[in-house]
Amino acid sequence: MKVKVKRKINAPSAILWAYLADYSNINRFHPLLKKSEFIEGSESCEIGSTRQCDMKDGNHIKERVTDWKEGSHYSVEIYDTSMPMKNSKATMGLNKLSANETEAYMHMDIEPKYKLMQPMMYLMFRYKMGPAILKGLEDLYKEEHAVSMA
Repeated sequence: MKVKVKRKINAPSAILWAYLADYSNINRFHPLLKKSEFIEGSESCEIGSTRQCDMKDGNHIKERVTDWKEGSHYSVEIYDTSMPMKNSKATMGLNKLSANETEAYMHMDIEPKYKLMQPMMYLMFRYKMGPAILKGLEDLYKEEHAVSMA
C-alpha cells in the first residue's frame, strides 16, 4: 500500500532540511513520538544509520537509512516494530518552491501484518499521521523562527 502526503510550508528549504537531517531527533517535530535516538552504534546521519522511535502510545519502531541525498530527501526501512506491519519504507523530503517556500513530502510503502487492516492503515497514514508529521515540521519552524525574531 502506497501513501503520499505533502504540505506547502512558508520556510526556506535549508532550514527545514536541517530539521529533517537531524535524524536521531525526529521527535522534535513528530507529534506521536515520545523519544527518538540513534541505536546500534550509529552516530551520524548517513546510509546505514539506525534509530529507535518510541511512540507515546507505547509502540516502538526501529529504522535504518537506505538512501540519503543531502538537502533533498532520505529513505528508511522499518526493520523492527511493535506495530502491526510486515514491511514498511518511507521517504521524507523537500522540494524548494522559492526562497521562502518549500514543499515537504512523505512517501510511505506499508504492508500491514493482516490484509484486513489495509484500509484502516491507509486512512490513518494518509489523513492523520502523515499530515501531522509534516505539520509538526512547519510548527517547529514557526516556533524557532518566532524565538529568533524576539
